[in-house]
Amino acid sequence: MRRLKHDDRERGAVAPMTAMLMVALLGMTAFAVDVAMMYSEHAQLQNGADSSAIGIAQACAQNAASADCAAPTSAATSLAGSNALDGVSNAPVATVNLGTGTVDVTTQSRNTSGDNHFTLVFARALGVETANIQASAQAKFGGFSAADTIPLTFSQCEADPTFFKGLQFFPVHGTKLSDEPDYACPHQSSSGFELPGGFGWLKHPGITCSIHIDVDDPWIESGDGTNFDKACEATFAAWESKLKAGKAVEALIPIFETYCPVKKGSGTDPCNSAPKGKFFKIEAFAQISVYGWQLKAGGGTNYTTSEAATLKSSLKLGTEDTGLFGTFIKKVSLTEAATLGGPTTYGALGVQLTE
Repeated sequence: MRRLKHDDRERGAVAPMTAMLMVALLGMTAFAVDVAMMYSEHAQLQNGADSSAIGIAQACAQNAASADCAAPTSAATSLAGSNALDGVSNAPVATVNLGTGTVDVTTQSRNTSGDNHFTLVFARALGVETANIQASAQAKFGGFSAADTIPLTFSQCEADPTFFKGLQFFPVHGTKLSDEPDYACPHQSSSGFELPGGFGWLKHPGITCSIHIDVDDPWIESGDGTNFDKACEATFAAWESKLKAGKAVEALIPIFETYCPVKKGSGTDPCNSAPKGKFFKIEAFAQISVYGWQLKAGGGTNYTTSEAATLKSSLKLGTEDTGLFGTFIKKVSLTEAATLGGPTTYGALGVQLTE
């Protein structure tokens, strides 16, 4: 029997292929493991940058001369390290701008030997030993300069720090009741002009029960008449549902310091700088707990809790006496939509992480 010869030209190819595949496999392992570690390191650095920016901003908001505000780099390095698993992080950038009320912080990897880089593990087999990982954050501090609030306002004298009268009735500005002695604002403006009391509806362009008030330009046009703002029907319906369910309703109400045109007085007319027409000059905001309301026109404009009904009876309020029943809580400048950078007349300082 004749034997056939067969040459296997692929014999011996497994070993070099395995070697090449192992290099690729090690490369992928290095990529997967080291990248995961880098993501973790960046998350720690971001937490450190965020907490540093907020912490320094809080210090600056309370006292610009404080150590953390005056020497932000030291504070940032300490706070960033507190958010690192190994307890160390570098903060190459930590600056405070008191003029704009901003704090900028950049954090950077630092190993326990004090080197400002992240040490890789598997990637070293490919000649890549370190990586420069950084994260940054910005926080803003100061008074609140704008807010989106319900389009009602009442006089600053109704939000005086000594104003603790319990449940009361806040009359709508312009109604006969608001001019009666029990409701007349006892204060006058610095110029000697009369400061009217009571609520006032504010004119707004939107279809929702909200108005944007910018403290840098606080003149808001008065709404037409004293009738209920139809855009607020859904808001007041939601308030009524909450009150009927036994839940509290708290509203942030703008406080006005001047209503133009004003009556009486001597000296410089505070309305000289007001836009032409009927305008309120908003000074800040006040938080009240609402117990009911008696307003004109629109749906759901009359509702009182049992406490408010008792007060209404004792005050002998008629159908023409319109306003809100509630208790004054405190002066505030905080709302979810507020932006920072305005005056701090009422000591309402805030801190926001902006980047």
